[in-house]
Amino acid sequence: MKSQPENSNTAHSLYALYETLPDNVQREFLSELVQKKRQELEDLSFYLDCKQAKDENEFLDDNEAQAFIESLTQ
Repeated sequence: MKSQPENSNTAHSLYALYETLPDNVQREFLSELVQKKRQELEDLSFYLDCKQAKDENEFLDDNEAQAFIESLTQ
């Protein structure tokens, strides 16, 4: 298993490679990625948003939390 720094370096290298691709290839890649990995991307986005809110100590008050929960059932 790779160590965390190795994984991070690999991810950065892959992103650097992506950045070198022509715009149309980048769009096609992103389109396919979203089509095939939509749920994983949504889950990761939610996780990162929650982590950022926690890191910034930004939490919902009781009314905001209740409104959010109610919006999920609609």
